[in-house]
Amino acid sequence: MISPSNIHDAKVLIVDDQEANVRLLERALQGAGYTSLSMTRNPREVCELHREHRFDLILLDLMMPGMDGFEVMESLKEIEDGGYLPVLVITAQPEHKLRALKVGARDFVSKPLDLAEVLMRVYNMLEVRLLHVTTRRLYEQVVAEQTAQKRLELALREAKDAAEAAQREHERALLRAVEEPLGIVARSLEMRQVVDLARRVAKVDATVLISGESGSGKERIARLVHDSSARASGPFVAVNCGAITETLLESELFGHARGAFTGATSARPGLFEAAHHGTLLLDEVGEVSPGMQVKLLRAIQEREIRRVGENTSRKVDVRILAATNRDLALGVAGGSFRQDLYYRLKVVELHVPALRDRRDDVLALARVFLDDAARRMKRSMTGIAPEAAERLLRFGWPGNVRELENAMERAVALARSDLVEVDDLPDELRRVMSNVTASAGEVVRPLEAIEQDYILSALERNGGNQTRTAEQLEIGSATLYRKLKRYGKLGGQRA
Repeated sequence: MISPSNIHDAKVLIVDDQEANVRLLERALQGAGYTSLSMTRNPREVCELHREHRFDLILLDLMMPGMDGFEVMESLKEIEDGGYLPVLVITAQPEHKLRALKVGARDFVSKPLDLAEVLMRVYNMLEVRLLHVTTRRLYEQVVAEQTAQKRLELALREAKDAAEAAQREHERALLRAVEEPLGIVARSLEMRQVVDLARRVAKVDATVLISGESGSGKERIARLVHDSSARASGPFVAVNCGAITETLLESELFGHARGAFTGATSARPGLFEAAHHGTLLLDEVGEVSPGMQVKLLRAIQEREIRRVGENTSRKVDVRILAATNRDLALGVAGGSFRQDLYYRLKVVELHVPALRDRRDDVLALARVFLDDAARRMKRSMTGIAPEAAERLLRFGWPGNVRELENAMERAVALARSDLVEVDDLPDELRRVMSNVTASAGEVVRPLEAIEQDYILSALERNGGNQTRTAEQLEIGSATLYRKLKRYGKLGGQRA
Protein backbone atom coordinates (compact mmCIF):
# COMPACT_ATOMS: atom_id res chain seq x y z
CA MET A 1 0.00 0.00 0.00
CA ILE A 2 0.98 3.66 -0.41
CA SER A 3 2.25 5.35 2.76
CA PRO A 4 1.94 9.10 3.60
CA SER A 5 5.72 9.44 3.17
CA ASN A 6 5.41 8.08 -0.40
CA ILE A 7 2.77 10.68 -1.14
CA HIS A 8 4.76 13.56 0.39
CA ASP A 9 7.83 12.53 -1.65
CA ALA A 10 5.88 12.59 -4.93
CA LYS A 11 6.92 15.06 -7.63
CA VAL A 12 4.50 17.98 -8.03
CA LEU A 13 4.55 20.78 -10.62
CA ILE A 14 2.67 24.06 -9.98
CA VAL A 15 1.63 25.97 -13.14
CA ASP A 16 0.06 29.42 -12.80
CA ASP A 17 0.85 32.70 -14.53
CA GLN A 18 0.21 34.61 -11.28
CA GLU A 19 3.28 34.75 -9.05
CA ALA A 20 1.15 35.21 -5.91
CA ASN A 21 -0.82 32.02 -6.61
CA VAL A 22 2.35 30.04 -7.27
CA ARG A 23 3.89 31.16 -3.99
CA LEU A 24 0.64 30.55 -2.07
CA LEU A 25 0.40 26.96 -3.33
CA GLU A 26 4.13 26.38 -2.79
CA ARG A 27 3.92 27.48 0.87
CA ALA A 28 0.76 25.43 1.48
CA LEU A 29 2.26 22.23 0.02
CA GLN A 30 5.59 22.70 1.78
CA GLY A 31 3.74 23.26 5.05
CA ALA A 32 1.85 19.98 4.49
CA GLY A 33 5.14 18.07 4.09
CA TYR A 34 5.59 17.84 0.31
CA THR A 35 9.30 17.82 -0.50
CA SER A 36 9.62 17.65 -4.30
CA LEU A 37 7.99 20.77 -5.73
CA SER A 38 8.63 22.54 -9.04
CA MET A 39 7.06 25.76 -10.31
CA THR A 40 6.61 27.55 -13.60
CA ARG A 41 4.62 30.57 -14.76
CA ASN A 42 5.09 29.71 -18.43
CA PRO A 43 2.55 27.15 -19.69
CA ARG A 44 4.72 26.43 -22.76
CA GLU A 45 7.38 24.90 -20.47
CA VAL A 46 5.05 22.29 -18.97
CA CYS A 47 5.50 19.53 -21.56
CA GLU A 48 9.30 19.80 -21.59
CA LEU A 49 9.45 19.80 -17.79
CA HIS A 50 7.12 16.79 -17.59
CA ARG A 51 9.10 14.91 -20.24
CA GLU A 52 12.24 15.46 -18.13
CA HIS A 53 10.89 14.88 -14.61
CA ARG A 54 7.70 12.78 -15.06
CA PHE A 55 5.65 14.54 -12.40
CA ASP A 56 3.16 12.58 -10.32
CA LEU A 57 0.79 15.56 -10.24
CA ILE A 58 0.50 18.82 -12.19
CA LEU A 59 -1.49 21.64 -10.54
CA LEU A 60 -2.61 23.52 -13.66
CA ASP A 61 -4.37 26.89 -13.89
CA LEU A 62 -6.79 26.87 -16.83
CA MET A 63 -6.82 30.57 -17.74
CA MET A 64 -3.31 31.72 -18.73
CA PRO A 65 -2.10 34.06 -21.48
CA GLY A 66 -0.43 32.59 -24.55
CA MET A 67 -1.52 29.00 -23.92
CA ASP A 68 -4.47 28.00 -21.75
CA GLY A 69 -4.74 24.88 -19.61
CA PHE A 70 -6.86 23.01 -22.17
CA GLU A 71 -4.08 23.37 -24.78
CA VAL A 72 -1.50 22.24 -22.23
CA MET A 73 -3.50 19.06 -21.52
CA GLU A 74 -3.83 18.27 -25.23
CA SER A 75 -0.03 18.56 -25.55
CA LEU A 76 0.51 16.35 -22.48
CA LYS A 77 -1.52 13.57 -24.11
CA GLU A 78 1.26 13.16 -26.68
CA ILE A 79 3.73 12.44 -23.86
CA GLU A 80 1.62 10.29 -21.54
CA ASP A 81 1.16 6.80 -22.91
CA GLY A 82 -2.01 5.11 -21.73
CA GLY A 83 -3.92 8.41 -21.75
CA TYR A 84 -3.54 9.05 -17.99
CA LEU A 85 -3.03 12.78 -17.37
CA PRO A 86 -1.89 13.49 -13.78
CA VAL A 87 -3.54 16.93 -13.92
CA LEU A 88 -5.44 18.75 -11.16
CA VAL A 89 -6.92 21.89 -12.75
CA ILE A 90 -7.56 25.23 -11.04
CA THR A 91 -10.53 27.24 -12.33
CA ALA A 92 -12.93 29.99 -11.28
CA GLN A 93 -15.45 29.14 -14.01
CA PRO A 94 -18.07 26.45 -13.11
CA GLU A 95 -18.62 25.60 -16.80
CA HIS A 96 -14.92 24.75 -17.23
CA LYS A 97 -15.01 21.90 -14.70
CA LEU A 98 -16.81 19.28 -16.80
CA ARG A 99 -14.94 20.39 -19.93
CA ALA A 100 -11.60 19.90 -18.15
CA LEU A 101 -12.62 16.40 -17.00
CA LYS A 102 -13.65 15.49 -20.55
CA VAL A 103 -10.28 16.70 -21.90
CA GLY A 104 -8.48 14.39 -19.46
CA ALA A 105 -7.98 16.16 -16.11
CA ARG A 106 -8.37 13.86 -13.11
CA ASP A 107 -9.85 16.45 -10.70
CA PHE A 108 -10.40 20.18 -10.15
CA VAL A 109 -10.35 22.86 -7.44
CA SER A 110 -12.26 26.13 -7.55
CA LYS A 111 -11.10 29.69 -7.18
CA PRO A 112 -10.94 31.47 -4.81
CA LEU A 113 -8.68 28.77 -3.42
CA ASP A 114 -9.65 26.93 -0.25
CA LEU A 115 -6.23 25.63 0.83
CA ALA A 116 -7.72 22.85 2.97
CA GLU A 117 -9.64 21.57 -0.07
CA VAL A 118 -6.53 21.90 -2.26
CA LEU A 119 -4.45 19.81 0.17
CA MET A 120 -7.18 17.16 0.46
CA ARG A 121 -7.58 16.81 -3.31
CA VAL A 122 -3.80 16.76 -3.92
CA TYR A 123 -3.38 14.01 -1.32
CA ASN A 124 -6.28 11.91 -2.68
CA MET A 125 -5.17 12.27 -6.29
CA LEU A 126 -1.55 11.40 -5.49
CA GLU A 127 -2.72 8.33 -3.59
CA VAL A 128 -4.68 7.14 -6.64
CA ARG A 129 -1.82 8.05 -8.99
CA LEU A 130 0.83 6.21 -6.96
CA LEU A 131 -1.44 3.17 -6.63
CA HIS A 132 -1.86 3.27 -10.41
CA VAL A 133 1.92 3.49 -10.93
CA THR A 134 2.59 0.72 -8.38
CA THR A 135 0.03 -1.56 -10.01
CA ARG A 136 1.50 -0.99 -13.45
CA ARG A 137 5.04 -1.56 -12.20
CA LEU A 138 4.05 -4.83 -10.53
CA TYR A 139 2.19 -5.95 -13.63
CA GLU A 140 5.22 -5.29 -15.85
CA GLN A 141 7.42 -7.17 -13.41
CA VAL A 142 5.13 -10.20 -13.51
CA VAL A 143 5.15 -10.19 -17.33
CA ALA A 144 8.96 -9.90 -17.41
CA GLU A 145 9.44 -12.65 -14.81
CA GLN A 146 7.54 -15.70 -15.98
CA THR A 147 8.49 -17.51 -12.79
CA ALA A 148 6.94 -14.90 -10.45
CA GLN A 149 6.07 -16.25 -7.01
CA LYS A 150 2.51 -16.53 -5.71
CA ARG A 151 3.21 -13.89 -3.10
CA LEU A 152 3.97 -11.35 -5.83
CA GLU A 153 0.78 -12.29 -7.70
CA LEU A 154 -1.23 -11.78 -4.53
CA ALA A 155 0.40 -8.39 -3.97
CA LEU A 156 -0.46 -7.44 -7.55
CA ARG A 157 -4.13 -8.36 -7.09
CA GLU A 158 -4.37 -6.46 -3.82
CA ALA A 159 -2.70 -3.38 -5.30
CA LYS A 160 -4.94 -3.51 -8.38
CA ASP A 161 -8.11 -3.93 -6.29
CA ALA A 162 -7.06 -1.06 -4.03
CA ALA A 163 -6.34 1.15 -7.04
CA GLU A 164 -9.70 0.35 -8.65
CA ALA A 165 -11.57 0.92 -5.37
CA ALA A 166 -9.80 4.24 -4.85
CA GLN A 167 -10.53 5.25 -8.45
CA ARG A 168 -14.21 4.32 -8.11
CA GLU A 169 -14.51 6.35 -4.93
CA HIS A 170 -12.70 9.23 -6.59
CA GLU A 171 -15.11 9.12 -9.54
CA ARG A 172 -18.12 9.01 -7.20
CA ALA A 173 -16.76 12.04 -5.37
CA LEU A 174 -16.30 13.88 -8.68
CA LEU A 175 -19.86 13.02 -9.70
CA ARG A 176 -21.17 14.32 -6.37
CA ALA A 177 -19.14 17.51 -6.81
CA VAL A 178 -20.75 18.15 -10.20
CA GLU A 179 -24.32 17.02 -9.35
CA GLU A 180 -24.29 18.19 -5.73
CA PRO A 181 -22.17 21.36 -5.62
CA LEU A 182 -20.60 22.18 -2.24
CA GLY A 183 -22.05 19.00 -0.75
CA ILE A 184 -25.68 20.16 -1.13
CA VAL A 185 -27.89 17.07 -1.23
CA ALA A 186 -31.24 17.74 -2.87
CA ARG A 187 -33.22 14.52 -3.28
CA SER A 188 -36.42 16.00 -1.85
CA LEU A 189 -38.72 18.20 -3.91
CA GLU A 190 -38.47 20.97 -1.29
CA MET A 191 -34.68 21.14 -1.47
CA ARG A 192 -34.57 20.81 -5.26
CA GLN A 193 -36.81 23.87 -5.48
CA VAL A 194 -34.47 25.83 -3.20
CA VAL A 195 -31.39 24.86 -5.23
CA ASP A 196 -33.15 25.69 -8.51
CA LEU A 197 -34.22 29.12 -7.21
CA ALA A 198 -30.72 29.76 -5.84
CA ARG A 199 -29.17 29.06 -9.23
CA ARG A 200 -31.68 31.31 -10.98
CA VAL A 201 -31.26 34.23 -8.61
CA ALA A 202 -27.47 33.86 -8.80
CA LYS A 203 -27.57 35.11 -12.40
CA VAL A 204 -28.80 38.56 -11.32
CA ASP A 205 -27.01 40.80 -8.84
CA ALA A 206 -29.94 41.03 -6.41
CA THR A 207 -29.72 41.00 -2.61
CA VAL A 208 -30.89 37.66 -1.19
CA LEU A 209 -32.25 36.81 2.26
CA ILE A 210 -31.65 33.17 3.23
CA SER A 211 -33.86 32.01 6.09
CA GLY A 212 -34.04 28.73 7.95
CA GLU A 213 -33.35 27.05 11.26
CA SER A 214 -29.84 26.80 12.71
CA GLY A 215 -27.83 24.03 11.11
CA SER A 216 -30.09 23.70 8.04
CA GLY A 217 -27.36 24.65 5.55
CA LYS A 218 -27.92 28.35 4.88
CA GLU A 219 -24.23 29.11 4.32
CA ARG A 220 -23.96 26.28 1.76
CA ILE A 221 -26.84 27.84 -0.18
CA ALA A 222 -25.08 31.21 0.04
CA ARG A 223 -21.94 29.58 -1.37
CA LEU A 224 -24.00 28.08 -4.21
CA VAL A 225 -25.40 31.51 -5.09
CA HIS A 226 -21.88 32.98 -5.13
CA ASP A 227 -20.31 30.14 -7.15
CA SER A 228 -23.13 30.22 -9.72
CA SER A 229 -22.91 34.00 -10.19
CA ALA A 230 -20.77 36.28 -12.34
CA ARG A 231 -18.83 37.07 -9.15
CA ALA A 232 -17.58 33.49 -8.73
CA SER A 233 -13.98 34.50 -9.41
CA GLY A 234 -14.17 37.16 -6.68
CA PRO A 235 -13.95 36.63 -2.91
CA PHE A 236 -16.69 35.09 -0.77
CA VAL A 237 -16.59 36.62 2.71
CA ALA A 238 -18.87 35.51 5.57
CA VAL A 239 -19.32 37.20 8.95
CA ASN A 240 -21.45 36.04 11.90
CA CYS A 241 -23.11 39.27 13.03
CA GLY A 242 -24.45 37.65 16.19
CA ALA A 243 -20.99 36.74 17.49
CA ILE A 244 -19.61 40.31 17.48
CA THR A 245 -20.55 43.31 19.63
CA GLU A 246 -21.98 46.41 17.95
CA THR A 247 -18.76 48.46 18.30
CA LEU A 248 -16.55 45.70 16.98
CA LEU A 249 -19.03 44.80 14.22
CA GLU A 250 -18.84 48.31 12.76
CA SER A 251 -15.04 48.14 12.62
CA GLU A 252 -15.18 44.58 11.28
CA LEU A 253 -17.56 45.47 8.45
CA PHE A 254 -16.38 48.97 7.52
CA GLY A 255 -12.76 48.99 8.72
CA HIS A 256 -11.09 51.74 10.76
CA ALA A 257 -8.53 54.49 10.48
CA ARG A 258 -5.34 54.58 12.51
CA GLY A 259 -6.05 55.93 15.99
CA ALA A 260 -9.83 55.57 15.60
CA PHE A 261 -9.97 53.86 19.00
CA THR A 262 -7.64 52.42 21.61
CA GLY A 263 -5.54 49.70 20.03
CA ALA A 264 -6.06 50.88 16.43
CA THR A 265 -2.34 51.25 15.73
CA SER A 266 -2.79 51.07 11.96
CA ALA A 267 -5.51 51.53 9.37
CA ARG A 268 -7.45 48.39 8.51
CA PRO A 269 -9.94 47.72 5.71
CA GLY A 270 -13.22 46.05 6.67
CA LEU A 271 -15.05 43.07 5.23
CA PHE A 272 -17.01 45.19 2.74
CA GLU A 273 -13.70 46.16 1.14
CA ALA A 274 -12.37 42.60 1.45
CA ALA A 275 -15.39 41.38 -0.52
CA HIS A 276 -14.92 43.96 -3.32
CA HIS A 277 -16.06 42.46 -6.67
CA GLY A 278 -17.32 39.44 -4.70
CA THR A 279 -20.00 38.44 -2.21
CA LEU A 280 -20.49 39.34 1.47
CA LEU A 281 -22.66 37.03 3.61
CA LEU A 282 -24.16 38.68 6.69
CA ASP A 283 -24.96 35.62 8.79
CA GLU A 284 -27.38 35.95 11.73
CA VAL A 285 -28.36 39.41 10.47
CA GLY A 286 -31.37 39.34 12.80
CA GLU A 287 -28.99 39.85 15.75
CA VAL A 288 -27.74 43.25 14.51
CA SER A 289 -28.56 46.14 16.87
CA PRO A 290 -30.93 48.95 15.73
CA GLY A 291 -28.06 51.47 15.64
CA MET A 292 -25.97 49.22 13.43
CA GLN A 293 -28.96 48.48 11.20
CA VAL A 294 -29.03 52.15 10.13
CA LYS A 295 -25.35 52.06 9.06
CA LEU A 296 -25.82 48.75 7.30
CA LEU A 297 -28.83 50.07 5.39
CA ARG A 298 -26.85 53.08 4.18
CA ALA A 299 -23.93 50.91 3.03
CA ILE A 300 -26.26 48.62 1.05
CA GLN A 301 -28.28 51.48 -0.47
CA GLU A 302 -25.40 53.78 -1.39
CA ARG A 303 -22.85 51.04 -2.16
CA GLU A 304 -20.28 52.92 -0.15
CA ILE A 305 -18.81 52.66 3.34
CA ARG A 306 -17.01 54.95 5.74
CA ARG A 307 -14.25 53.54 7.89
CA VAL A 308 -14.50 54.21 11.64
CA GLY A 309 -12.56 57.43 12.33
CA GLU A 310 -12.69 58.71 8.73
CA ASN A 311 -14.81 61.48 7.15
CA THR A 312 -14.64 60.30 3.55
CA SER A 313 -16.66 57.51 1.97
CA ARG A 314 -15.31 54.67 -0.16
CA LYS A 315 -17.18 53.03 -3.03
CA VAL A 316 -17.55 49.24 -2.84
CA ASP A 317 -18.82 46.74 -5.40
CA VAL A 318 -20.26 43.94 -3.27
CA ARG A 319 -23.22 41.60 -3.55
CA ILE A 320 -25.00 41.21 -0.21
CA LEU A 321 -26.44 37.92 0.99
CA ALA A 322 -28.05 37.80 4.44
CA ALA A 323 -28.93 34.75 6.52
CA THR A 324 -31.07 34.41 9.62
CA ASN A 325 -32.76 31.79 11.77
CA ARG A 326 -35.26 34.37 13.03
CA ASP A 327 -38.58 35.52 11.58
CA LEU A 328 -37.56 39.05 10.58
CA ALA A 329 -41.17 39.95 9.75
CA LEU A 330 -42.00 39.43 13.44
CA GLY A 331 -38.95 41.55 14.30
CA VAL A 332 -40.30 44.34 12.10
CA ALA A 333 -43.75 44.07 13.73
CA GLY A 334 -42.15 44.13 17.19
CA GLY A 335 -39.90 47.07 16.40
CA SER A 336 -36.58 45.24 16.84
CA PHE A 337 -35.74 45.18 13.11
CA ARG A 338 -36.01 48.08 10.67
CA GLN A 339 -38.68 47.69 8.01
CA ASP A 340 -36.63 49.50 5.32
CA LEU A 341 -33.62 47.24 5.94
CA TYR A 342 -35.88 44.16 5.91
CA TYR A 343 -37.23 44.97 2.45
CA ARG A 344 -33.78 45.99 1.21
CA LEU A 345 -32.44 42.55 2.21
CA LYS A 346 -35.50 40.60 1.08
CA VAL A 347 -35.37 41.32 -2.65
CA VAL A 348 -35.45 37.54 -3.04
CA GLU A 349 -35.94 35.13 -0.13
CA LEU A 350 -34.59 31.58 -0.11
CA HIS A 351 -36.07 29.51 2.71
CA VAL A 352 -34.02 26.43 3.53
CA PRO A 353 -36.41 23.81 4.94
CA ALA A 354 -35.62 22.02 8.19
CA LEU A 355 -34.27 18.49 7.82
CA ARG A 356 -37.45 17.02 9.38
CA ASP A 357 -39.40 18.57 6.49
CA ARG A 358 -37.27 16.92 3.79
CA ARG A 359 -37.06 13.27 4.85
CA ASP A 360 -35.95 12.17 1.37
CA ASP A 361 -32.60 13.90 1.97
CA VAL A 362 -31.82 12.24 5.32
CA LEU A 363 -30.25 8.97 4.15
CA ALA A 364 -28.49 10.58 1.17
CA LEU A 365 -26.95 13.16 3.51
CA ALA A 366 -26.08 10.47 6.03
CA ARG A 367 -24.16 8.50 3.39
CA VAL A 368 -22.25 11.61 2.30
CA PHE A 369 -21.28 12.38 5.91
CA LEU A 370 -20.45 8.70 6.49
CA ASP A 371 -18.05 8.67 3.53
CA ASP A 372 -16.44 11.96 4.58
CA ALA A 373 -15.93 10.86 8.19
CA ALA A 374 -14.61 7.44 7.15
CA ARG A 375 -12.10 9.04 4.80
CA ARG A 376 -10.87 11.46 7.51
CA MET A 377 -10.58 8.69 10.10
CA LYS A 378 -9.10 6.24 7.56
CA ARG A 379 -11.81 3.67 8.20
CA SER A 380 -13.55 1.43 5.69
CA MET A 381 -17.33 1.80 6.05
CA THR A 382 -19.75 0.07 3.67
CA GLY A 383 -23.03 1.60 4.76
CA ILE A 384 -25.82 1.88 7.32
CA ALA A 385 -27.77 -1.08 8.73
CA PRO A 386 -31.54 -1.04 8.01
CA GLU A 387 -32.45 -0.66 11.71
CA ALA A 388 -30.08 2.32 12.05
CA ALA A 389 -31.43 3.85 8.83
CA GLU A 390 -34.96 3.56 10.25
CA ARG A 391 -33.90 5.52 13.34
CA LEU A 392 -32.35 8.22 11.15
CA LEU A 393 -35.58 8.57 9.18
CA ARG A 394 -37.81 8.68 12.27
CA PHE A 395 -35.77 11.19 14.29
CA GLY A 396 -36.92 14.82 14.47
CA TRP A 397 -33.44 16.40 13.92
CA PRO A 398 -33.88 19.59 15.97
CA GLY A 399 -30.25 20.42 15.13
CA ASN A 400 -30.88 19.79 11.41
CA VAL A 401 -28.06 18.89 8.99
CA ARG A 402 -25.34 19.83 11.47
CA GLU A 403 -26.74 17.35 14.01
CA LEU A 404 -26.90 14.59 11.38
CA GLU A 405 -23.27 15.24 10.41
CA ASN A 406 -22.18 14.97 14.06
CA ALA A 407 -24.20 11.77 14.50
CA MET A 408 -22.52 10.09 11.52
CA GLU A 409 -19.06 11.20 12.64
CA ARG A 410 -19.74 9.65 16.06
CA ALA A 411 -21.01 6.45 14.42
CA VAL A 412 -17.84 6.08 12.33
CA ALA A 413 -15.66 6.66 15.39
CA LEU A 414 -17.49 4.02 17.49
CA ALA A 415 -18.51 1.44 14.87
CA ARG A 416 -17.27 -2.09 15.64
CA SER A 417 -17.63 -3.23 12.02
CA ASP A 418 -17.81 -1.64 8.58
CA LEU A 419 -21.58 -1.13 8.99
CA VAL A 420 -23.23 1.53 11.17
CA GLU A 421 -25.55 -0.22 13.65
CA VAL A 422 -28.17 1.20 16.03
CA ASP A 423 -25.72 0.92 18.96
CA ASP A 424 -23.30 3.25 17.15
CA LEU A 425 -25.84 6.10 17.07
CA PRO A 426 -26.24 8.79 19.79
CA ASP A 427 -28.57 8.04 22.71
CA GLU A 428 -31.39 10.26 21.44
CA LEU A 429 -31.52 8.32 18.14
CA ARG A 430 -31.41 4.92 19.82
CA ARG A 431 -34.50 5.92 21.85
CA VAL A 432 -36.49 6.84 18.74
CA MET A 433 -39.69 4.85 18.34
CA SER A 434 -39.62 1.82 16.07
CA ASN A 435 -42.52 -0.14 14.60
CA VAL A 436 -44.45 -1.56 17.57
CA THR A 437 -44.85 -5.37 17.37
CA ALA A 438 -45.14 -8.14 19.92
CA SER A 439 -42.65 -10.85 18.92
CA ALA A 440 -42.90 -14.48 19.96
CA GLY A 441 -41.18 -15.07 23.28
CA GLU A 442 -41.09 -11.34 24.09
CA VAL A 443 -42.52 -10.14 27.40
CA VAL A 444 -45.73 -8.24 26.70
CA ARG A 445 -45.44 -4.67 28.02
CA PRO A 446 -48.31 -2.72 29.59
CA LEU A 447 -50.20 -0.59 27.08
CA GLU A 448 -49.60 2.54 29.16
CA ALA A 449 -45.81 2.00 28.99
CA ILE A 450 -45.95 1.58 25.20
CA GLU A 451 -48.10 4.73 24.94
CA GLN A 452 -45.61 6.70 27.05
CA ASP A 453 -42.64 5.60 24.93
CA TYR A 454 -44.51 6.42 21.73
CA ILE A 455 -45.62 9.87 22.90
CA LEU A 456 -42.12 10.80 24.11
CA SER A 457 -40.57 9.53 20.88
CA ALA A 458 -43.08 11.54 18.82
CA LEU A 459 -42.29 14.63 20.90
CA GLU A 460 -38.56 14.12 20.35
CA ARG A 461 -39.10 13.60 16.62
CA ASN A 462 -40.80 17.02 16.49
CA GLY A 463 -37.96 18.74 18.31
CA GLY A 464 -39.99 19.21 21.51
CA ASN A 465 -42.85 21.03 19.75
CA GLN A 466 -45.95 20.02 21.76
CA THR A 467 -48.50 21.65 19.43
CA ARG A 468 -47.23 19.76 16.36
CA THR A 469 -46.98 16.51 18.36
CA ALA A 470 -50.57 16.80 19.62
CA GLU A 471 -51.81 17.40 16.07
CA GLN A 472 -49.98 14.33 14.74
CA LEU A 473 -51.24 12.13 17.61
CA GLU A 474 -54.75 13.54 17.06
CA ILE A 475 -55.20 14.45 20.71
CA GLY A 476 -55.81 17.80 22.35
CA SER A 477 -52.94 19.97 23.55
CA ALA A 478 -54.36 19.87 27.09
CA THR A 479 -54.42 16.05 26.99
CA LEU A 480 -50.79 15.94 25.87
CA TYR A 481 -49.85 18.45 28.56
CA ARG A 482 -51.45 16.30 31.29
CA LYS A 483 -49.68 13.17 30.06
CA LEU A 484 -46.29 14.91 29.92
CA LYS A 485 -46.87 16.26 33.42
CA ARG A 486 -47.57 12.72 34.63
CA TYR A 487 -44.37 11.50 32.90
CA GLY A 488 -42.38 14.35 34.48
CA LYS A 489 -41.42 15.64 30.99
CA LEU A 490 -42.57 19.25 30.89
CA GLY A 491 -39.19 20.76 29.95
CA GLY A 492 -40.09 20.84 26.23
CA GLN A 493 -41.39 23.77 24.27
CA ARG A 494 -45.17 23.98 23.94
CA ALA A 495 -45.32 25.74 20.58
